[in-house]
Amino acid sequence: MFLVAVSAAACAKAAPPSAKLAMVAPAEERQGAIRIDRTLAYEHRVGIELSATVLPERLDAVRRECVEDTKRACTLLDVSRQDTRGMPSGRIRMRLPPNGVEPMIAVAGAGGKVVSRTTHAEDLAQPVADTDRQIALLTTHRDRLAEIMKNRELKVDQLITVSKELATVQVELDARATERANLRRRIDTELLEIQLAVEGSQFGGARTPVRDALRSFTVDFTDAVGQVISFVAMVLPWLVVVLPGIVLLRLFWRWAGRRFLRGQP
Repeated sequence: MFLVAVSAAACAKAAPPSAKLAMVAPAEERQGAIRIDRTLAYEHRVGIELSATVLPERLDAVRRECVEDTKRACTLLDVSRQDTRGMPSGRIRMRLPPNGVEPMIAVAGAGGKVVSRTTHAEDLAQPVADTDRQIALLTTHRDRLAEIMKNRELKVDQLITVSKELATVQVELDARATERANLRRRIDTELLEIQLAVEGSQFGGARTPVRDALRSFTVDFTDAVGQVISFVAMVLPWLVVVLPGIVLLRLFWRWAGRRFLRGQP
């Protein structure tokens, strides 16, 4: 047994560094590998052009994909649709995990064209660290107050003071915990905003300036008449004051001129 132990020790010393690392690796894996903590909050904005007939259906398809997506836990934040003179457009905002951004863009842009895309990242490392530090301090303070509350020698007024302080600390701790949860949500998920618009060629072909002007003639005419009436209504009271003033001023100048002429030799 002594010879076997010596031989094993000699083999261990003679083993190359790579073999030693291989022997140590399982122990390190059991202890847990180094975890890289993400602290960046990503926001994506994508502009997609589609045909006028496909756009409304595509907007609804993207909405359904987000609402019915149970695997990626997509959260629909906002969806809007406009139809200006037969030209539809839409916008949809959602929050989803990082692995769901590209598939959602692919669903929205199928058969269309991605004309713009921007990605913005905000580093939340400092806010997360500050919130964790505040939570740690508040937790320590709360635990100390809880220990003081167990003291049976406290008087009634002291017990009330400690109880109020404990309630205040607990409220502040809950607020900081909610803030940390919101920060983690921004880090663990990404914000995606998709703008859907009609292709430029279709938009230009659909423009009919003469027809649009004829359609809006009645509205424009009534608006102009209304503006004229409003102008007259604003000016008329001033005319009641200004016209008599002008007449009196002319009479005064005539009277002053006559007096001046009479005073000359």
